[in-house]
Amino acid sequence: MANTLETLAAVFDMLAAHDAPCDIFGGWAEELLQVSRPRIHSDIDLIHRAPTFAAIDAAITGLASTVREIPEKRFLHKRAFVFRDVLCEITLVQDADTQPVTYYWGDLAFHWEVPLCCNPGDSICGRQVSVVSAANLARHRLHWSKTQPHRWRDPQSLEMPASI
Repeated sequence: MANTLETLAAVFDMLAAHDAPCDIFGGWAEELLQVSRPRIHSDIDLIHRAPTFAAIDAAITGLASTVREIPEKRFLHKRAFVFRDVLCEITLVQDADTQPVTYYWGDLAFHWEVPLCCNPGDSICGRQVSVVSAANLARHRLHWSKTQPHRWRDPQSLEMPASI
């Protein structure tokens, strides 16, 4: 299935129903805020505002018949899964209400601006959603290379799931 607004809404609803609410980030957020033109999206980027990924990990486990986790993208700051053939990536944002920060690789702080998110005004497939603000989207894009993307390929950067 294509990466459409309906797919985005389904992911948004699915995570919220599993007590793992997220906000829209990346290309979809840019499009919804009209920072960029509508285009084909290769993935769905989200942020999860919480101290840890506990709720996301539980949701992914609970949705095992619906989503497929991507263990090669399991980092201290990120989780990823495939839903309907669409890659979904979730970035953890801690202290979201006061001083939002993502600790890339567990040791590299990226400080977000306050407010972190906004409401684009329009609903998506009948749902009100929250998206990362245009200022934060621009700031993240500007500083993305400083988050050390080369570490994606370092096996030591992977976070192993808790044993059962």
